[in-house]
Amino acid sequence: MAKQRDTKETRELIISSAVDLFCEKGYSRTTLEDIVRRVGLTRGAFYWNFKSKKDILDEILKRYEDFYRDIYRDFAHCESAYETLRNLLNSNLMKKNLVNPYASIILYKVESCDEFADITNLQVRMDSESLRAIEEEIRRGQKQGEFRADKKARTLALSVYMSLLGFDAYKTPYETKEDGGFFSKSEIEDFVDLILDSLT
Repeated sequence: MAKQRDTKETRELIISSAVDLFCEKGYSRTTLEDIVRRVGLTRGAFYWNFKSKKDILDEILKRYEDFYRDIYRDFAHCESAYETLRNLLNSNLMKKNLVNPYASIILYKVESCDEFADITNLQVRMDSESLRAIEEEIRRGQKQGEFRADKKARTLALSVYMSLLGFDAYKTPYETKEDGGFFSKSEIEDFVDLILDSLT
């Protein structure tokens, strides 16, 4: 048994069970005993893999951060800022169109607690970086005559980013469709067209 307690599979089983419980009950109302009971391990086996429930939250926070940072790294760049931004928006909404339990927990299931400051600080940094990426493309598009120049790039970037945040907030309480997404591909493309129309 001791050999199995520190395996990657056991850690993943603990994280997966904790994720399910956090989604069901919320972070604060989920106890260490709940997690141990769900996994079918002893407290000793839990402590072999994690120091505390907060350690699991830290791992979930890391996965949440990785997911969102990847969105702003993994899209096609073009000579046209308009097409680059279209690629970013399509990639962003298509990836966020699927259920992401880490985002659900961080955004909606961690009640005010001592650990909340870490989440708030991370979110502020991520928002700033994401907004900067959008603003840079808009500014480039303004110089190339692709985007309207009667508004500041920052203002336009904020309107785009707030639309993306609204997408996250709106879809959360709804059930996914048969293909596992909240919206169809054509609906996502329509959303992207509407966002881009506001910039031209």
